[in-house]
Amino acid sequence: MNINNIVGFGGMIMLMGITYTLVSNQIGENLQKYDSPNFSKGKFRNLIETSMLTGIFPSIKVIYDSVFSRSKEAYPNKSLITSVIDCDMIESSDDVTVTWLGHSTALISLLDKIILTDPILNNKRIGPLHLGPKPFPYQTDYTVDDLPEIDIVLISHNHYDHLDKETIKELKHAKFYVPLGVKSYLVKWGIDDKNITELNWYEKTKSSDIDLTFAPTRHFSGRGLFDRNKTLWGSWIIQTNNKTILFGGDSGYFDEFKKIGKEYGPFDLVMLDSGQYNDAWSLVHMAPEETIQATIDLNAKAVMPIHISRYVLAMHSWYEPLDRITKQGEKSKVLVTTPKIGQTFKLNNKLPNERWWQHAN
Repeated sequence: MNINNIVGFGGMIMLMGITYTLVSNQIGENLQKYDSPNFSKGKFRNLIETSMLTGIFPSIKVIYDSVFSRSKEAYPNKSLITSVIDCDMIESSDDVTVTWLGHSTALISLLDKIILTDPILNNKRIGPLHLGPKPFPYQTDYTVDDLPEIDIVLISHNHYDHLDKETIKELKHAKFYVPLGVKSYLVKWGIDDKNITELNWYEKTKSSDIDLTFAPTRHFSGRGLFDRNKTLWGSWIIQTNNKTILFGGDSGYFDEFKKIGKEYGPFDLVMLDSGQYNDAWSLVHMAPEETIQATIDLNAKAVMPIHISRYVLAMHSWYEPLDRITKQGEKSKVLVTTPKIGQTFKLNNKLPNERWWQHAN
């Protein structure tokens, strides 16, 4: 190990500590109490015991690995293939359409409503003070102005790669549906209180003829050192009279997928956490093979991998999750749809399965 690596490693630890300490007082002290069985002693809890990194030494090892053990291909060496958003198709189609915009951001159009999930539509680094991972290079950089008018925004949890202040402020005229505790962020950022609905796990609400249910995931929340699990996390079940879709947010594998599949399935499409996995946090993110098993548990016709192709948050190559999930899908006879970033597809048509990433590395 040379002196530059040592200095860089030490500097990274110091910078992360200073940054999180500076911003933690600004970004999420939620002192509310909730009448919820999964809320105790000021924090939300997973349905089953879920260990996460705690203490300085495991954290330092993860930081060390992220510097010295990360794949050389974790970040693409050229711009990823993208499509220009087809707003005409999205707004005029009688069928349900889906458009993936990278990571966990997706457009879903159904019943004359446009839904946007976990929107991050800027080309800045994520994290406090924009000091976190930089986004992958795209052929097309999407902004809110590139989208059709958004009616509904669904937020899965408050992590920086899912809840982006700048994008939220640009969507202020939409209706927001968020986990317990997340409303306080939106109000602080100028969103009208009347446009925000907070839900607990398995609570339901309705927007026009669309039924929305907030379901559990196995994950955690927090935007600083001192607000861990002060707000809830979860997934969204989107139902109409003839279509059912799950936006899965972030989750480790757990048996609750079977319950959700039994009570709310079959699903026409599930969008599930498929990347940023590592042995060090295997209980809060799924490996691709687990994503396929979750798809089976959910009684889903197809899965679209998300939480990929946007940021370096783990040690694997950027394309490994797509290689692994398509391979496991073929083995398990599970339909994996892999649209290009920005590509719009209809649920009633043949779902896209081009291996576009193999032409980009």
